[in-house]
Amino acid sequence: MSDTKHILREVAKGSEVAFRALYRAYKDNIYYTAFRLSNDEYVAEEVLQETFILIWKNREKLTEVMNFDAWAYRIAKNVFLSQLRQRVIPTETLDAYVHDLRDGQLSRDSAEYKELENHFEKAIAALPEKQRLTYQFIKNEGLSRKQVAVMLQVSPETVKYNYEQANEKVRNYLIKYLNDIPLAVILLFLLKRLL
Repeated sequence: MSDTKHILREVAKGSEVAFRALYRAYKDNIYYTAFRLSNDEYVAEEVLQETFILIWKNREKLTEVMNFDAWAYRIAKNVFLSQLRQRVIPTETLDAYVHDLRDGQLSRDSAEYKELENHFEKAIAALPEKQRLTYQFIKNEGLSRKQVAVMLQVSPETVKYNYEQANEKVRNYLIKYLNDIPLAVILLFLLKRLL
């Protein structure tokens, strides 16, 4: 712990050697967190680079930072969320959940299946940002409510509320379109979402 404080003091003074040491100590954690959230090496690398650029630009504040881990994580989280807003990162990577069927009777290539998949993607995209991110972090990334609360800087109760609201909105959105889709296709879609 005292080594980190010493390194932070040196970085605050402008030491590039200390900054490189700080980078080596934290780069893997920040990169893998960003990669886990985005499933994109390019995005993870950009988040890592931008995080350390911001740390360097704000180096004079390092002596005031009580918990560097939390401070760096907050910067990385904000950079990641900014990346989400700037890019059109797909809101749902449904293809990751949908696999070819072996029985050949129904497939994800059927028009009805693609229609249902399209409506599901639209339902996710229509969610307010906090609900969409909460839904994605829990459903896609497997994060706990507590982890999502830290990521989004909200209480676990807010995460619970946003997740419940997101689920309800997705359900209600899809119910409007399910009447014209065969039950077998709906069951196939739901089965593939659970795999």
